[in-house]
Amino acid sequence: MPILNNFVNHLICDYEKQAMLRKVILFDVGGVLLKWKDQWLFDEISKQSKIPFDRIKDHFNANISELFEGKITEKQFWKKIPGANQIHPKIISKTFHRLSKPDDQILNLAYSLKKQGFETGILSNITPETRQILPKKWTYEFDHVFFSDQIKLSKPDSKIFSYVTERLSNHEIIFIDDKKENISAAKKHGIYSILFGEYQSLKYQIMKKTSIVL
Repeated sequence: MPILNNFVNHLICDYEKQAMLRKVILFDVGGVLLKWKDQWLFDEISKQSKIPFDRIKDHFNANISELFEGKITEKQFWKKIPGANQIHPKIISKTFHRLSKPDDQILNLAYSLKKQGFETGILSNITPETRQILPKKWTYEFDHVFFSDQIKLSKPDSKIFSYVTERLSNHEIIFIDDKKENISAAKKHGIYSILFGEYQSLKYQIMKKTSIVL
């Protein structure tokens, strides 16, 4: 019986510890808080360069983390891409500004969660130029803001999730993103993660995890 009692006590301690943690919901920006699809950018790149995006995709992906982490500007980024001479150096921020739109359902969901006592935050890959486009009020409406260009780390690198979990060590984190590779990386750090597809499914998964009604 002592072994059983120790096991039960251990479970109770774990439950109490979990209950004491503050809960925070972290949202991605492009594709979650904002309606956005990367394909819109890829199509615009193909249109300007007059070559299929697939022909520069490998170079694009190999250098994009430097841009997200604020180590280079958009102009410097495109100088690293062969065949990008005809592409406007601000195509990423300009296309994002022109085509992205706030997802009111997700934003209202975030505000509802705050009203129910949850902390909310942003964890997003973003370029320095694109960050300037975002609503300034987000920096104080959300309790925690992790922009890749400011912290010099980007998803899905494991270092960014280590960084976030260290700074939110007294929180239980729920992370919402629209990219599978980011969700997989977050889960490896023990972060409860939800792959965003559509609003009703997200709402259901949050209610199931938190036992609240939205």
